[in-house]
Amino acid sequence: MGYLFGKVQKISYICKYKKLVMRRKIIFIDVDGPLAWGTWGDGRVTLNESTKTFTIPYPWVEEDCQALEKICNETNASLVVSSDWRKHFSFIQLKRIFMYYGITAPIVDITTHQDLWMKMSRPGAEWERAAEITKWVKDNKVSNWISIDDMRLAEQYKWMKPKVPMWRHVQVDGDFGQGGRLRDKIEECINKLNR
Repeated sequence: MGYLFGKVQKISYICKYKKLVMRRKIIFIDVDGPLAWGTWGDGRVTLNESTKTFTIPYPWVEEDCQALEKICNETNASLVVSSDWRKHFSFIQLKRIFMYYGITAPIVDITTHQDLWMKMSRPGAEWERAAEITKWVKDNKVSNWISIDDMRLAEQYKWMKPKVPMWRHVQVDGDFGQGGRLRDKIEECINKLNR
């Protein structure tokens, strides 16, 4: 009887854990466009990491970093880095960079490159980014998420299998193009995450 009760408790815990994982709020965040734009000529930034220092190529925009922090605080969202910065910096370095700019929301992961088919077929960068995000969502069984990017991912989501609602994307690209700045899209992000 004790063995059966323990097994029932374990199953109950697993079910609760799966619901929590599915209900958590995730923001897939790009760096260039949403958080760093127009600062490319402002010089490098050196960060200290315990015993090592490393350098990022240019500073991020403080107001947009504060906007991301506000979105995360008000929605209790965690971050997954989908930016190309994940190819140039380690996971620990990325956490340190976000912390340096006052973004304290948990960074839980990065999106990863796709399989051999992706390498051989060489899809467009927007399709590849959308596919990486969609795969992460499917693998981690997350149902409440948005992407913040300067790429036009909404157009790519409609071609994913299964289809991803286009509203999950928030187009942001600083002062360039038509996406606007992240600081001007705080309410849109919060509303989409609380949907």
